Amino acid sequence: MAAVDYSIGFTTSEVEEILQAQKAELKRTQQAYADNGSSVTKRRISEIHEIIAACQRALQKLDPENYAPPRRVMGTFVDRCLPL
Repeated sequence: MAAVDYSIGFTTSEVEEILQAQKAELKRTQQAYADNGSSVTKRRISEIHEIIAACQRALQKLDPENYAPPRRVMGTFVDRCLPL
């Protein structure tokens, strides 16, 4: 499946609706997988994950203030300096 860019032609609220629908479908599909475990269901889960990832990328583009990836801050601390 080709990577879809939901930031083109969709609003933030539309992408959020797609994301919610895919989350619900993922829950139903996982339940079905627990019941029968077929390879068709496994492939369907992969497709749902791709759509969810595309929605997450689109939300980061459309509304970076609310959906920006978390920033990681790393700091260092020197207790005392060693003589050279």
